[in-house]
Amino acid sequence: MSNPATATIRMFRMGELGDCFLLEFASGNTSSRMLIDCGSFRNGAPSIARVTRVVEGIRAELNGAPLDVVAATHQHNDHVSGFVHCETQFRAMNVGQVLFSWLDNPDDPDAREIGEKHGNLLAHLTAASRALRLRRGARPKQLEMIDDLLGFHGASAGAPPEVPRKAIEALRTMGSQPPQYVRPGQSLEMPGLPPGSVRLHVLGPPENKGLLYRKDPRKGESYDHALAAAGQQAARFLAAVQQGVGAIDREEEHYPFSKVLKRTGKEKGTALAAIRRQYGAKEESWRTIGDDWLDQGGALALFLDTFTNNSSLVLAIELVASRKVLLFAGDAQTGNWLSWEDVQWADPSITTSSLLSNTVLYKAGHHASHNATLPALFEKMRRPDLMALIPVDKSDPNITKENGWKMPAPGLFEKLKEQTRNRVLQMDNDNPPECDPAREPARSAWAEAGVKPEVSDLAVKLVIEG
Repeated sequence: MSNPATATIRMFRMGELGDCFLLEFASGNTSSRMLIDCGSFRNGAPSIARVTRVVEGIRAELNGAPLDVVAATHQHNDHVSGFVHCETQFRAMNVGQVLFSWLDNPDDPDAREIGEKHGNLLAHLTAASRALRLRRGARPKQLEMIDDLLGFHGASAGAPPEVPRKAIEALRTMGSQPPQYVRPGQSLEMPGLPPGSVRLHVLGPPENKGLLYRKDPRKGESYDHALAAAGQQAARFLAAVQQGVGAIDREEEHYPFSKVLKRTGKEKGTALAAIRRQYGAKEESWRTIGDDWLDQGGALALFLDTFTNNSSLVLAIELVASRKVLLFAGDAQTGNWLSWEDVQWADPSITTSSLLSNTVLYKAGHHASHNATLPALFEKMRRPDLMALIPVDKSDPNITKENGWKMPAPGLFEKLKEQTRNRVLQMDNDNPPECDPAREPARSAWAEAGVKPEVSDLAVKLVIEG
């Protein structure tokens, strides 16, 4: 017989793109607490001040109780920077168990190889970002794309991306127990509660390397081949940026045009001179193609970003007595989602389909971007009391700028509203009228789900009875 459990979920308001969730479980006279991520996109003084305020709020909510579990989903700044900026405060919270995905395990040879190659690609792109700033032909928009995506890794204006790595290092020694590196198919008891009260089921990241590295994996395409190709492309891109187009040396193959084919401007002939003047005219610059090869830097940055999101630890947290599931998908993108249906569960009574069909709370992946909720699996979340939380702050500069990031993505947001009957809350509390829990139709929908949202300056709070 399972022990009924109640879950209290707090989505902290980071003031910009960021993720930080405190979960408290109560069963009988026992309770247990879990933190999933703590970070914000930027590392400047205002961001650090906001993160510090949130961490102080976490400490106040704990009120001296231990933080039984801390889960770090993946190495992006907006998920783990708080463990660097507020490391001292976290170490004073009596952290018990720290959970990582298998990809963060330094003793796993596959994880180590992936990490090394991922680190090399990140280093290439960071160096390329610096070098591109010195090139007259660099595209401002292309530089902006690279810098924006490197920002998830803690980099800014070509600075080394160190914060997420430091966060993982700090977390490895933060718990009173050795860190635990989990794999898909594992199920863990939530510590501090009677067995069978709350279980943590691991859905991702995938062990299939093709799915790990591809949003849309192709049949027969291996991870090693894809990563090697990307690494070579990054290295050649960097070499070309640093040394200049057309240099004749043993690295000649790195460049899009050989020097012997490049016109120097010293050629004789009035016709060629006229063509050169027209080609070089400022008002005709949009026609030129000489530096179009620089645009591959944006594609490489997108590749890196997709992989890191696909490496997210994904947890389905089950209130066993009621079978209600809280799905925390990190920033999992398509490859991660696709892997869930192939998970081989250690406990044969568990299936991925049952976890999805019993999901009552969905923490929208990657701030509800367009490619971080797989329709085929989201359609399986059909409970009449389904609700969703979106960790997005629409005042973030990456969203407010011209042609900024679409978070939440309009089509996905409409689907979330439809499937939850408007039980959708955003971190910034800037919800459309139909999702305002104090107004109809959302008020009645929340009442039918038996949940009364509470919103403060610090957090959005839900209590789910099990």
